[in-house]
Amino acid sequence: MTMLSRESVNVPEEQARWMEVRGLVYQLLVDFLGRPPRMSQIAQWRRRLEHKQIIPVCRGGKRLQEYLERIPENALRQVCAEESEEFKRLFAGHDAIVQTCESLYRARTEGVNGFACLTEVRDMYMDRSVVFNKISGERDDSIAMELEFMAVMSEKMLTKIHLPDSFKRQINAQINFLQNHLLKWVPDFSADLRAATSSPLYAGLAELLNEFLAMDLEQLHRWRERMAEG
Repeated sequence: MTMLSRESVNVPEEQARWMEVRGLVYQLLVDFLGRPPRMSQIAQWRRRLEHKQIIPVCRGGKRLQEYLERIPENALRQVCAEESEEFKRLFAGHDAIVQTCESLYRARTEGVNGFACLTEVRDMYMDRSVVFNKISGERDDSIAMELEFMAVMSEKMLTKIHLPDSFKRQINAQINFLQNHLLKWVPDFSADLRAATSSPLYAGLAELLNEFLAMDLEQLHRWRERMAEG
């Protein structure tokens, strides 16, 4: 058992570790799926992954970590340029190969009703007092914004660890967002991304994204069940 804070919720070691690193995994996904990668960004994540066991044990995580670790220092600039071009090819402009917004994916199967999710997402951000500093006109239901929301919520949850009622509300909000939004479209998004790229960076991100969200939802359910047991 691990006590994370004075008068906090007791959780097993495995869950405590997950709680501590999940926000970093969300931020990693935001950094590489939200904008073209920068050389400093690739170097920063290489260093983080060398010194911390951040990425969960899964196929996509292993693929991504091995790729980043294998990049020679003298090749960082070239790799960054190549991956930036790949980002633009995949996601940029009206002729993007892979769409990056929840409403566009859900409209495929739900028709015009699929666009209602955009309002729901905005309401969720407002309800949880999360405000984003948008620098490129990102849509609220874009993959980057939805993952950023989860990153922020994971940090907020850590500040509520000593307040069981608030902690539970944070858990419920994240379960709701995963089940009713991210997991409604990310499996299709990840499959499309995986099929559209030969880049080990974006192939690894696609697999990690899909695997990590399912793992995170499972851990959140475990925390909630543990709290219900008292």
